[in-house]
Amino acid sequence: MPEDITMCPGHNCPIQQNCYRFTAQILGRQDFFVEAPYSFSDNYCGYFISNRPDENKIRMKAYRIWQLMGYPDGQALDHWLQAEKKLIE
Repeated sequence: MPEDITMCPGHNCPIQQNCYRFTAQILGRQDFFVEAPYSFSDNYCGYFISNRPDENKIRMKAYRIWQLMGYPDGQALDHWLQAEKKLIE
């Protein structure tokens, strides 16, 4: 993820928990937007940076979890969510 970015205060922003500008750890001095740049009229933020790992990384991690669990059937969603969580942490 980018290191030197303007952070978002997240005021009433519906996507703040998925945005790196809101969730990133603050290390030292940091610049912030005065107001959250999310546009409620357009339902869009031009400054949004996803904090979610890309789908291929999740897929590979979920596959590895599936292997480590002994190749069980019917737990794909559980493995996917577990992989996603591990990659976000």
